[in-house]
Amino acid sequence: MRILTPLALVVFFIGCQESDVGVDDSGLTWTIDTQFMRQGCYDGRDCIPSLENPNRSSADGSNLGYLDDDDLVVGIWNGSEHVAYPHAILDWHEIINESGYSISYCPLTGSAIHLSTSGEYGVSGLLFNSNLIMYDRETESYWPQMLLRSAAGDRSGGELHLKNLVETSWGNWKALFPETKVVNSETNYSRNYSRYPYGNYRTCNSLSCGDFIYFPLAHEDNRLPAKNRVLTIINGDVVKALDIDAYPDPQIITVDVGDSQYKAVVSGRDNIAVAFETTRAISISSWDISGAGIVLTQADTGKEWDITGQLLSNPTPAERLVAGNGYIAYWFSVAAFYPDVEIITG
Repeated sequence: MRILTPLALVVFFIGCQESDVGVDDSGLTWTIDTQFMRQGCYDGRDCIPSLENPNRSSADGSNLGYLDDDDLVVGIWNGSEHVAYPHAILDWHEIINESGYSISYCPLTGSAIHLSTSGEYGVSGLLFNSNLIMYDRETESYWPQMLLRSAAGDRSGGELHLKNLVETSWGNWKALFPETKVVNSETNYSRNYSRYPYGNYRTCNSLSCGDFIYFPLAHEDNRLPAKNRVLTIINGDVVKALDIDAYPDPQIITVDVGDSQYKAVVSGRDNIAVAFETTRAISISSWDISGAGIVLTQADTGKEWDITGQLLSNPTPAERLVAGNGYIAYWFSVAAFYPDVEIITG
């Protein structure tokens, strides 16, 4: 299967600017503006192969030579153990399907989600606002990842059910959770996971440098640099975003989005930003990544949680801090999907 290199992506984009995607041969009706859809890679569905139940290693295990401490990972608690899914793997595969859940990451928009599912998702080969459109293999419905709902197929209008995740560096994650497992390079695919496949794309943060954004956007917004990573919270028609770099020191920010309250836990220096939907009066009682760890405490009850939202004593699912409906993504992509997005300040 062929994956477009950055140069091929640009050539393909130039070649298809005047040919918008519409209703396809199977008669699918899309709920999104198809003039901002593009074919992102050759060979249609699964042109970028997802991984199913990939091999894992312990933090000091084998087949991890591709992974540096500064590399970003998506870290979760899966109900029985901590698992890290490195961007270096996801850059090449974009979707990892596990038992009961999937991890989805779009390298063009820098957006990762952890969703509960009884089936599998694959890469459709299509993009909307430069963002991955997934398809589910059960009904073949199509899901623009950052939209968080289906835009075509039998499940059109259906919503994704997000679960807790933490994006941070591999060094931070394994220091916080030394017993973690991590996806290793034994994927049965011939890929150089030590090499980022999109050139200078993720470091190019202005219109003046080449290969800035490969595909057209429904809306552009220059309030922030385009590739700034923002924590985005979505509640119906109300969307708010927090510029992670603007908050270098660990802190908790209370945010009202629509009719719900969220606690945004952010530390720009540590590449950590998560949002919990809760009215609990939680505070940071420890932020010591290499020592005591990160502990969030509710003063009136004494309950304590880690950064994944897991209760530290007598953990039960009902006592988890609930993930906010949202994700971290590049600013340009959030603004393209949600033109009325409000930037959180304070």
